[in-house]
Parts: sequence; structure tokens; C-alpha cells
Amino acid sequence: MMKWSISLLRKSSAFLLLLLISAGSNQPQSQTQVSQDTSLASIVARAYSMLRVNSPDAERYFEKAVIMDPSNVLIRKQLGYLYLSEKKNDLALAQFQAADSLQPSDSTKLQIAYILIRSHRQADADHILNALQSSTIPDIRERALSVSYGATSSLWWTRFYGVSYYDTRWSTSFFQLTAYEGYHLTDDQKVSAYGFVSLSGDARSSGGLSPAIFSDNALVMALGVRVNPFTGLQVHVQEGASFDLIDRSNIDFVRNDFRAIAIYGYGMYAPYSFHDDVRTPFYPTLDLYSSLGYYSRYKNTIGYLQVKGGLRSLEVSSTVADVYALVGFAKDSEKEYYNNIIEGGFGARITPNVHWGLYLVAEVRRGYYVNLVTATPLPYDRYYGSARFYVIFDRTF
Repeated sequence: MMKWSISLLRKSSAFLLLLLISAGSNQPQSQTQVSQDTSLASIVARAYSMLRVNSPDAERYFEKAVIMDPSNVLIRKQLGYLYLSEKKNDLALAQFQAADSLQPSDSTKLQIAYILIRSHRQADADHILNALQSSTIPDIRERALSVSYGATSSLWWTRFYGVSYYDTRWSTSFFQLTAYEGYHLTDDQKVSAYGFVSLSGDARSSGGLSPAIFSDNALVMALGVRVNPFTGLQVHVQEGASFDLIDRSNIDFVRNDFRAIAIYGYGMYAPYSFHDDVRTPFYPTLDLYSSLGYYSRYKNTIGYLQVKGGLRSLEVSSTVADVYALVGFAKDSEKEYYNNIIEGGFGARITPNVHWGLYLVAEVRRGYYVNLVTATPLPYDRYYGSARFYVIFDRTF
């Protein structure tokens, strides 16, 4: 009797299995493919779809994606952020450290330092933050300085910026020197108050009854507030006074100087690692800079956009060199021809030492003045060529 029961059970199980297979074979082909699709692309797509709706399953899918493609930096970092949101600091740290080992990045190192601080490993964080204080990325340098152990007791910050360059377009040299002293008004460093002194001029401008002006030629002193709503965006509101360095006949020597400026920058910067041998890594680089501001002294609103894309062409010791192409646009409300241009060109930048904040730049540009006054003949050649040679210093302390 028992043998007969077991035989009947086996036959019933086989019959049910055949029914299931038959039912599965009658399903639409697209459904069976989806149910059996375990490719990396499918897992990643599912992971991001879960992330968009804040599903707890997102973490499981990203973990599976990391197992399938352990060299994927973006997936590892996204999993790290998920771990951070759940306060799984050790797991997050492991993902960001793996991402940085695969693709070294100052921004990833800064995130690692934040996690170490959160995990009460201040000494390990300080080691990373001290190295990042020499980063080639200004925003990384400033953040590293602000959160480093030695700077946590002080919210003060200092920045020096200086540039001198010769431009064949105007056949003269220009300079600007600016010193900032600021204080973070919030612990997240998104709001700062600051004061600055700026000096600018050129070697060709002249005053008198018919002044020939090629640059600002002024000393400006002002107080301001800076707001960083999110990474890359800065909003400045400044109030101060300007002192002309040359006689402009009917213009007052001292004038009010109010400025309201929004600046957005974004970049993809080449990672740096010290080595004695000469290397040509050809890492891609991208730098976007845009600004829109009102300047009371000129009674003018000026907008500017410039994009540079290039390659890290050389590395040796602490010296790096980059080559790039650029395109730029400028437009203003007063229709000054030199503020309404479209231009493109090529450039090369040498950083003698990544720890100094010093840059040597050469650029060749070809531009076009946008004709905003069509009723009268243009007082200038619409097309222009320009070669520029810069010496730039930019450090935040």
C-alpha cells in the first residue's frame, strides 16, 4: 500500500511539473525573457528604479550589481551613499575606499574623510585632509581646510588670488590682485561673510579729457555675503567703494560699488598621484564656469559662460600639464561690444607644483563680436584673434 502511494505521489508530481512547464511555454516571450534576465544592465536599471521611489530593495540590487561588476566606480559610490543614509559607516567606507583605489579622486577622498570623522577616527581623517589641502581643485582645498582637525575650532578662511597676463588683442598686459578674509556663518559652511581688497589695472590705459581705458584700473574695497546653496553654485552680494587709479575727467575719484553675482562651476578633474617618472596619462578633464552679475559702477548686467575640455598630457613628480579646447560666450545689458562675444580656441596649462597654487597658461583664441547695433556701422573689426599668456596664483588658507 505504501509503495502504491509513493508511486502515485511521484506520478502526480511529474504531472504537475509538466503542467507548469506547459503554462510557462504559453506565456508571451517578452515576459519569460524579463523574468530570466539577470544581466548587469537589468540589475542596475532595477536598482536605480528602486532608488527613485526610495525602496529598501535598492540596496540589495546595488549590492548584487557590485558583485557582478566590482570595478564599476559609480555603482560602488552609489552603494556607499545608500549605506551612509542608513548609518552603516563601515560598509560605506569600504565602498568609497574601493572606488578611490579604482579611480583616484580628490572628491572621493574628501568623502572618505567625512566618513572617518563620523566614525570618530579623527587621526585617519586628518591624514587625508592634510593631503587634500594641496588639491588642484579650489573647492576641495577650501573644504579640506575647513573640516580639518586644526581648522575645526576656527571658521575663518583666507584666499589670495592674483593674475597677470599679456593679450595680443589689446597689445598690453593686465593684472588683478585680490585678498579675501571670510568667516563661515553656519556650521555647514554654506553661508559666509567676508571682506576683500582688489587692485586691477593694465599698462596702456590713460586718463585726461579723452581717457583711453582698457581695464578697470581701480582699487576696490567691499564687504559681502556668500551663499552656497549646493555644490558648484555661489551667490555673492557685495557693497563697497572703488577708487580710480587714473584720471577719468568727469568721473568721481570715489564711487559706490555694489555687486550681485551668481556663479556656477562644474568640473571633471584629472586625479593626481606623486611619481618620479614621466607619464602621459591622458585623463579627460572638463571645466565649466558661468556667471551672471549686476555691477552698479558700470550700471550693467553681464553674463559669461566658458567651457574647457581637454586631457592631462603630462605628469612628473609634482608637476602636471594639461591641454584643452575652449568655447566662451559673453553678453551684457548695455551692449558694449567687448562684452558681447562668441569665441573658441585652444590652450595649455602647466602647474609647476600642485602644492603651490601657481599656474602658467598659454591660449590662442578666435572670436566674433556680436553686432547689437545694426543701425550704425561697427567701429571695429567684427572678427578678432588673440594670444594670451597668464601667470595665475590662487590659494585658500
